[in-house]
Amino acid sequence: MRKTDTYSDPNVITVNDVQVLSISKEWKIVEARDRSEQIIMLVIEGRASFRLDKTGGMLNQGDCMVISPEDRQEGLALLPITESIYVCYVALFAAHARKERDGWLINEVMLPIQGKYHIETISLIHHHIEQLHLAWRKDHLDQATMQILFWKLWQAIMAGITLQEKKTDRQQLLQGIAEHMEQHCEEIFQIEEMARYSGMTPTLFYQQFKEYTSLTPLQFINRKRMEKACQLLVAQDVMIPEVANEVGYRDVYYFSRMFKKIVGVPPYRFKKSLQKKIAVLHPAIIGDLLALGFSVQHLIPVWEKHRQKRPYSQMEAATLEFDLYRLRQMEPDLIVGTDQVAPWLEQLEAIAPTQLIPFKTTTWRDHLQQIATMLGIAEVATSWLYYYDLKAVAARERIRKKIGNETVMAVRAWDGGARIFGARRRKISDILYGDLQVRPPVGTDHFAFLDIASLDELQDFQADHILLFDERKIRTDVRKHRLKGNVHRAGVYPWLHYSALGHEQAISEALTHLAESQECTKKESGSSIFLRPQFCDND
Repeated sequence: MRKTDTYSDPNVITVNDVQVLSISKEWKIVEARDRSEQIIMLVIEGRASFRLDKTGGMLNQGDCMVISPEDRQEGLALLPITESIYVCYVALFAAHARKERDGWLINEVMLPIQGKYHIETISLIHHHIEQLHLAWRKDHLDQATMQILFWKLWQAIMAGITLQEKKTDRQQLLQGIAEHMEQHCEEIFQIEEMARYSGMTPTLFYQQFKEYTSLTPLQFINRKRMEKACQLLVAQDVMIPEVANEVGYRDVYYFSRMFKKIVGVPPYRFKKSLQKKIAVLHPAIIGDLLALGFSVQHLIPVWEKHRQKRPYSQMEAATLEFDLYRLRQMEPDLIVGTDQVAPWLEQLEAIAPTQLIPFKTTTWRDHLQQIATMLGIAEVATSWLYYYDLKAVAARERIRKKIGNETVMAVRAWDGGARIFGARRRKISDILYGDLQVRPPVGTDHFAFLDIASLDELQDFQADHILLFDERKIRTDVRKHRLKGNVHRAGVYPWLHYSALGHEQAISEALTHLAESQECTKKESGSSIFLRPQFCDND
């Protein structure tokens, strides 16, 4: 929280104006009526863009702005993005007064915080503003009453900001601890030490860490060790005792038992099963094989060019078209595809043993288990799904705490139109309305997708949150459409990638959009092949 450069915090306030407004079109406050007039503005409902001198941005429900006269020399303008917004503002003068030997010394000062903040406790603050507004309308010259009511309001604002900052700080702290544990997973960690570092009791730290990661601290560190062990086993020609030592286990037998418990199979069997060179005939299967632990170096993507997906652009063979002659030259140990290439099964089996899975009629979970079974590591898929479900449950709770029963709709934008994904579109409904159990808007439950000519048609569904998928080359300008609800920009990947890894990464992005900070962020996936696009949580 930034303090302004003032002589001291104010202890005398003169309230100059109090307004409670419903705004449905552009609204402006002209330049300050006095060189020292300050404004506090709170958004109770709705969403708007604002312009303040040479700066601007977005205001969402719960956002509070404290504006100095220097910051609004050219005035303040609000343009509702939702149909209307409900705002409260207070104009005031602030000073610090103290008794000196020869009389009173009074200095005009700025409020101790300036700028934009988000506050969760808006109902309490709204109540205090309403009380101040009623008193103002009754007798605005009764400054004694104005001061008492204003300080109640100001204390509620400061408490709300502090509460929100504590929540954000704790989330960032847990993220930092989890990242440190992952990067140094071979080291020994004590819960008491981590709790002391976080400023929490061991019991609270244990609870908060599990809520944030879906795992206890011990489960988390053991799983990260095994993930690193899997990478070493398939990527390098190393012995199992070396891998055990590399991830923090001095006893190789204990390491093997832990590996089997967490991964599903013993390390020697895992290493042997994942050494095969596999030709992959469908993009989604890449995500399943990577989830099972395969290295990119052992996978040969071979599919028609029109199926090429951007996340695979770093793969060496990514531009190959479906070509049986070239496929034979690559000498794969195994070919894995879907029933869509069944007409070529005989030619494919002449090159290498071939397994085709039914894609349209089965779920991504079925795909993962079928692929793992054909490779002889069905237990690995079972274990992976166990941890995935833990992550989904934890994410579901975090999202529920943030948005409650608000509705979420997924939309893909392109030049000249968009596609709404309904609750019957499995690529979206499995993750959003199934695993995360968010609510779809009314009217989207009876179709798989609906193509629309303009984003303006999204207004018909009254969604509280819109996940807007658009490619980097097509950056849809949503401001001119004045969409209701929060618009969260995202890339097509991983949302429309129907695979195990695609779903796991979609959960991570859902948390970023729906449960974490509403600020513009950039993230990258932990995998070198699956590249997360840059996005802004609220455009």
